[in-house]
Amino acid sequence: MVSSLGSALASYENLILSSSTRVSSIESSLRSLTWFLPGRFQDSEVASEALYTLLNILGIYHDSIVLRTVSVLPAPLRPPSSSHARYTRHYTTSSPTYAALARSLTILGYTELLLEMGIKKRLGKDKAEKAVIAIEGLKAILRLAIMKTTEGRTSVQPPIAEREFDPSVLDLHKPHIVGQPPNAKVSFARTGETPRSAADVLLGREGEGERDRVAGAAAEELGQEEVQQEYWKGSRTGYARPTIASIRGAGEAPLGDPTAMMGANGGKDSVKEFLLTRVLTVEDVKRPQDLVNKAKGLKKLAEVIWILRPLLYVLAMRKWGRRHTLPYLLSLALEYLAFSLRRSSTQRLSLGKASGPMLPNSPSEVEKAETKKRARAFWWYLVRGPVWESWTKPQLERIAGRFEDKPLIGFVSTLIHDYTPLVDDYYFYTS
Repeated sequence: MVSSLGSALASYENLILSSSTRVSSIESSLRSLTWFLPGRFQDSEVASEALYTLLNILGIYHDSIVLRTVSVLPAPLRPPSSSHARYTRHYTTSSPTYAALARSLTILGYTELLLEMGIKKRLGKDKAEKAVIAIEGLKAILRLAIMKTTEGRTSVQPPIAEREFDPSVLDLHKPHIVGQPPNAKVSFARTGETPRSAADVLLGREGEGERDRVAGAAAEELGQEEVQQEYWKGSRTGYARPTIASIRGAGEAPLGDPTAMMGANGGKDSVKEFLLTRVLTVEDVKRPQDLVNKAKGLKKLAEVIWILRPLLYVLAMRKWGRRHTLPYLLSLALEYLAFSLRRSSTQRLSLGKASGPMLPNSPSEVEKAETKKRARAFWWYLVRGPVWESWTKPQLERIAGRFEDKPLIGFVSTLIHDYTPLVDDYYFYTS
């Protein structure tokens, strides 16, 4: 039983790796489809959300397969990782506790709306409100546990690494990765191929065999015994690299030439552009765990307020009602307080005497991106509480009425009419 299950999982993983581009396209198409299902038939919103939840959970599994496979590729062949991916992948691989907490929080975030819908339809509104409080309480516990596991570092969204590269990168080395055991190092000795990086595909460069063919054809056509080397091959790694001469001449290279680099001006500009793509930034040389600073003082207080804010909001709504002004103002005040404390503490540390781009007090790109996400979250208050009832909803209904009889753009009116009742009925649509 166990062996057959393991064999089935291995076959499924090989299928994902061999058809990664196609699987990604299917996932994207089905996710887009779920936006147009509500209102089409009875309980269509539940079916749409169930499909969307299933796709997201499957996406987590597919991403883990792809990321695990990419991680065993030789370093020059791996697609570049963002700072967020490096940070979350470090804790996911080095801390089983963080991995369990982060995946649980992510899955709960994907299933929360479906749970609210199912409980409300089966057990009624009162049970659904209690379920919402339980879910927000569990999310707060998970976030606080993650904060403790990371030694007081602030939360990042999402807490696990996402796929950030074109799945077609895997097609470069499909014969070497499909059918291999998990975490097995990729070897090119069996086929004798020269490894090709993701940049080779993005820049339209061919492999070493193709370069040899082009060079041989040029030598035969020109009657030359020797052709200037346009690449060199490392004796230790076997990786082919372009020479400076080929980069300088890239501006005059014919269209589709494998040595043509990103710079189209040739000469020094081409060399400069090529070298800039190899420059290491401050984020690249930091340890993954140092990409998010440990929260202390006001910043730690801001993080705790941000974590507890949703729970306090639903508790206030349970007492005074969802449309009451007090829960709305309480939530807005807490979120603004947390955001202000976070931003002011970060700015004060970054402007301190002992701060600099290489020093621990300087905010990283991960923290800056997280701060921007939390700033954008304030737009959700336009579709919550009394503001939604008294201003946003009437405005959308007016727009829907204006476009209702218009050809081609009438679907805007249909979408507004379909989603307005869902925003009215379900908390997690705008949480």
